[in-house]
Order: sequence, then structure tokens, then C-alpha cells
Amino acid sequence: MSVELRPITQENLRAVTKLEVRPEQSDFVAPNAVSIAETYVYPKAEPRAVYSGDELVGFVLFHPLDSDSRGHGIVRLMIDHRFQGQGLGRAALEEAVAFAVREHNAQRVRLSVVPANEKARGLYSSAGFVETGEIDHGEVVMVREI
Repeated sequence: MSVELRPITQENLRAVTKLEVRPEQSDFVAPNAVSIAETYVYPKAEPRAVYSGDELVGFVLFHPLDSDSRGHGIVRLMIDHRFQGQGLGRAALEEAVAFAVREHNAQRVRLSVVPANEKARGLYSSAGFVETGEIDHGEVVMVREI
């Protein structure tokens, strides 16, 4: 399964803001509209729509790591509830890592996860992310060295 990360545009903005996780996952990730709004406060943030072919399936938000010039951060990653369970989350994660390396020469990718989000923690661990022992705003920090 392959995915592509595309910029948020006038054409896809509303559709991206309508993407939602399952109700029981709503405490694990901020709504996409909030994430996109944050890009005005954090101008270095980069929102991307996740597409599988021509189908919009998810969203990812990147932030540079100010304290680590070799690293880049994945702040949000979500797959719409209609497309979960199809391998798209793993594909989106791998494409997000590839984006950080390709576009920002990242040697380290950092993300954080709500401790109760066992599925995401398992996915990140299986993709080579390691828990650092650090807690950031109540979330477990994980890093993948490239």
C-alpha cells in the first residue's frame, strides 16, 4: 500500500477538516482544523494531506525540532475512520519519515503518543521508533534514528 503526502490547498482544505478518527480515538489526536490553525502560530509547521491514489485518507503535521538541528517532528498523524485497518497508517508513517529525510535532511524523527493509545504505540515501535523515557505534555516521546 502506498500513499502520497500533498499540500493543503483551497481544493482539499474542507475535506481535510472533515476527516475524523473513530469516536473512541478522539482523545488521542486533535481535530485537523485545530492542527491547520496552529500553522499560523507556528509558521514553520507543515500540514500535509495523506492520499491513497486520488482518495484523501488522512492528515499529518510536521514541526521542526528547534533544539535538534538533525531532527524533525511528526506532531500529528491520523487516518480517517473509514480507511483504518487497511495498512494506510503504516504507509503514512513511513512516507512521513521519508518526507522528513527528503525535505529536511532529518537524521532523527521524533513523535509523541498518548500513553493509552496502544495501537499507535505498537505501530510506532514496529516501525523502529523507540521510547525515550521523556514525557511531553503528557505524551510518551518516541524517536527513530535514520
